[in-house]
Amino acid sequence: MIHESKIRTVMQALHSLAAIDRERAVKLEDLARIVGLRVEEVRSIVDKLKVLGYVNTINDSVHLTSTAIIKLSSIYC
Repeated sequence: MIHESKIRTVMQALHSLAAIDRERAVKLEDLARIVGLRVEEVRSIVDKLKVLGYVNTINDSVHLTSTAIIKLSSIYC
């Protein structure tokens, strides 16, 4: 089971990196390095976020959806 804080960390990292569309998508390897997790673990988190509608993937890169951006923005406001 994936710990909720790791999911939040990945989402916040994508938000901080402005990974908000396919042109700004971040490679899974880079994301894993930035958040300090194994690529396999990040891939698992991304798969879960994809099911929830929070990220899109293109090849081996990931970016937030507008749904995720709204959710993250509501946390900070």
